[in-house]
Amino acid sequence: METDAVTDVTQSFDVCNPRTGQALYTIDEPSPGELTQAFDTAQAAFQQLRSMTISQRLLEVGKLKNYIQQHKEEIVQRIVDETGKPRIEALMTEIFPTLDLIQYYEKTAVKTLRDQAQPTPLVMMGKKSKIYYEPLGPVLIISPWNYPFNLSMTPIITALIAGNSVLFKPSEHTPLRGLLEEIMKGSGFNPNFVQVIYGAKETGKRLIDLQPAKIFFTGSEGAGKAIMAQAAQYLVPVELELGGKDPMVVFDDATLSRAVQGALWGGMTNCGQTCTSVERIFVQEPIVDDFVNQLNGAIGALATQSGHEETSHNKALDVGCMTARFQIEKVEAQLADAVSKGAKVHCGGTRTDDSNAFPPTLLTNIDPSMAIYGEETFGPVVTVVPFKDEADAIRLANDSRYGLSASVWTADAERADRVAREIITGNVSINNVLATQGNSALPFGGAKSSGMGRYKGAHGLYSFSNVKSILVDKNSAKKEPIWYPYTEEKYGLISQLIDASIQGGIGGLIKTALIGMKLDKFTKP
Repeated sequence: METDAVTDVTQSFDVCNPRTGQALYTIDEPSPGELTQAFDTAQAAFQQLRSMTISQRLLEVGKLKNYIQQHKEEIVQRIVDETGKPRIEALMTEIFPTLDLIQYYEKTAVKTLRDQAQPTPLVMMGKKSKIYYEPLGPVLIISPWNYPFNLSMTPIITALIAGNSVLFKPSEHTPLRGLLEEIMKGSGFNPNFVQVIYGAKETGKRLIDLQPAKIFFTGSEGAGKAIMAQAAQYLVPVELELGGKDPMVVFDDATLSRAVQGALWGGMTNCGQTCTSVERIFVQEPIVDDFVNQLNGAIGALATQSGHEETSHNKALDVGCMTARFQIEKVEAQLADAVSKGAKVHCGGTRTDDSNAFPPTLLTNIDPSMAIYGEETFGPVVTVVPFKDEADAIRLANDSRYGLSASVWTADAERADRVAREIITGNVSINNVLATQGNSALPFGGAKSSGMGRYKGAHGLYSFSNVKSILVDKNSAKKEPIWYPYTEEKYGLISQLIDASIQGGIGGLIKTALIGMKLDKFTKP
């Protein structure tokens, strides 16, 4: 239902279970007045948060951790109902990383965010230098539909610990309506610290117009560009976590069976709806046929959703369904284009009915003329392309506008390190896949069109902080020697001081001190 008015457009949209098609609930876009009220509440809450110590903020966030752990089964079910993913994936990729991140910050955040003393050069002798990490203000977090819990809670938690209040807009496709509010209320967490705002694209635009202190967006490349363009009007800083077309490089000395299983899980987990999914598999020529045959067989052994069934072949479900119908249409269009241009489909490729269950798919005979070669697929589809040598592998891996994550598989540790350094990306797992995301201490983010900025780890706290430089001098009557008036003598001494300080070593140190004493006469009031 849509209601048009001169000053506002109110829309309603249904949230459905992607496995069954059942409508779960309806959400209405908020009015501009409601958004302004939420922003005002967040602004007031920020004043309270910024006055709290880091330890006090951690105690507040710890309430969320305890509640999530105690109610993880109910939360898992909510995630499954709206995304269609298997329960084990909701547990291990949504719940656990959230709990682990809080626990990591409980151990490290006080040290990470405390005032840090910094060295001061000899020419500024007598002064002290340090860095303060201070909150920014109310930050806007817009989360995606593929990991609606983890990719919401991770930036929310980080922003809160750094001292910021949060305006949170979840994806309209999987908003988990009421869940975060229930967690906050049930845990005793201050609900004013996080304002949950449901809505679609227009709501996001209006929130940006309120000029939050920062915008943290996870989603598509196109949406990220639009958000950045709008935020630029206000000079609001933006962090973008966007798409990927992640390469997996398998050398002929890699343990083939492990690499195959890594490709299987890396490409099919969450039904391929992961920004760091394995999409482009590059296999060295001597083993490429064996790799394709083994991967094809492994895909065939997966327990996948058949129609609306929870299990298949009496096994726990391995691959669930895709969440969004528009994404299925994109995947099908890419596959049709690839097949029309000569790609070989080894398995999958076509749905058997009109459900959201898309079969895991393996393609070979891929070339750059195909859309699937360069565009993010975001479905359970992997391509395999052979390569000749190390240089060829690096060239192929970097032949993408994306640079989010990658993996390198080889028994040669030195080669693994060389290739990892040469691939232009934000994350690399060696002899593993998607593994960097499992360590809360490692920053996460991309290069090229995969976005900008980093979150998680110490870098995550800094990304939600105003990094303030402080230099402290004594309260004295002396002037600085570089202040007015300028003279020929002062020019000559400063020139000598520059040479001495750059020279370094004991000799340079002594010269710097002696010249500094000569300059001291210019400090008299």
